Amino acid sequence: MGRVAVFVLTTALSSAVWAQNLRYDNHREVAVPEYATIQFGPFHSSWATLLTVGYRHVETSGAGTDFLFSGSRGRLKKDGDDLPIIFGLDTRNYLVIGPHTDLDVSVSFRYEYYPLDTQEDAFRVFLPGEGINANLSMEFAPALYFRMRVWDAFAWSTDYIDTRGLDDRNGGRRFQSIVNRFGIDGDILLARRQNLGFGAARHDTWPQDDGWEEQEIVAHLAYALYEYQVAEYATMGVRAGLGHTDYAATNRASSLFTDYKAMLATRLTEQSTLDIFGGYAIGTIEGSANEAEETSTVIYGAGMRTELSPTLNHGLVYTHGMREGYNASFDEFDQLRYDIHWTGDFWSWSAYTGLMTSDPSATNVTGYTDWTSGLTGEIPLLPYLSLLTSALYSERSNDAGDDPAADPELRGDYNTLALRVGTELRLDEEWNLTASVEHIERDGDDDALDYTRDIYSIFLTYRHEL
Repeated sequence: MGRVAVFVLTTALSSAVWAQNLRYDNHREVAVPEYATIQFGPFHSSWATLLTVGYRHVETSGAGTDFLFSGSRGRLKKDGDDLPIIFGLDTRNYLVIGPHTDLDVSVSFRYEYYPLDTQEDAFRVFLPGEGINANLSMEFAPALYFRMRVWDAFAWSTDYIDTRGLDDRNGGRRFQSIVNRFGIDGDILLARRQNLGFGAARHDTWPQDDGWEEQEIVAHLAYALYEYQVAEYATMGVRAGLGHTDYAATNRASSLFTDYKAMLATRLTEQSTLDIFGGYAIGTIEGSANEAEETSTVIYGAGMRTELSPTLNHGLVYTHGMREGYNASFDEFDQLRYDIHWTGDFWSWSAYTGLMTSDPSATNVTGYTDWTSGLTGEIPLLPYLSLLTSALYSERSNDAGDDPAADPELRGDYNTLALRVGTELRLDEEWNLTASVEHIERDGDDDALDYTRDIYSIFLTYRHEL
């Protein structure tokens, strides 16, 4: 829990701290990816087969939720022992079309078999990111110091989200969707340190599961920005954004979003950077009985990141803004997040904590506060043996609602704890042995939210690059 899922259309509709840094110099160059192991002319590819066998034991109490394994959900039919067998195929494909045009398509397939019938057998299509992803981009220069990029990004993906529309790996409903984003961006280098940028895009979201009709979205977006590099270490800029969202499958009100902001990105020291912005956002709602015709707010934020050493860095970000909503047309929010990362020669760990409050524009949707913290780590025990740990704790506090028949996730408070400890033994380049113990627990004001789950597993995986 903690990130807005795929229905949040674009950063153009949010107020994240960011800096463009004269984008004309930062366009991606077409290059053969490092993962490629097969080449036929301009076509580069990587294919790998996978076989996983092992043992799993599950114990559940309370309402429970579907079992999450390898990034996908399957219906858990009963507790107990099983001997899962999983066949897989991973492929990444890259086509160089021209000096500034390329196509990148990635997809993975899995077939999961549960001989002791604790879970339904399933064939799944996913990727790290759980989906089929294809990206096409083409750059061209209509004139000197004028660069443009046309792009299309396609994704067929699966997320697990709660009733607020936030990612919830340990309790959310499955949201399978096809998303296509098409756009054009341009940069005109007015002078050595001055850049004029602009862009327009269309985003389409087509839910693939019943019950998600309100998330069938057509959005049109546009922006313009001006940047001036006042010094080698500082860039200032102004930006205006526009977004119109229409819900094609329902009578949900359409909305128009505009925002205006000034930005500054600067280096405070050799190890520290600062980004700040301030501006104003306006949301216009067309024909909703539960929302005012217009809502607006001042938007502002700041973020700082420091490299404490070559292997240790941390950052703090605060944002007050408005974004496209899930249950309502817009959400006004405050978000504060701190993260720290350490990466050594052999082991690494990272931790974060964040607080977010959200106030929906609709009068029939209550606001909420989220506090989420997490920790992950990898510690080597032997040259080929590592200890893997992770911990997640989150609290959801809902503003009190008057409707006792409302969804428990919208009216009651609850918290979630997920702990995992495991080991990974790398037998060689193709064989891998993992064992883990997991505990997931959710406790809420409503009994319908309560559950615990304990999972014990050991798996042997063979992965072969073709």
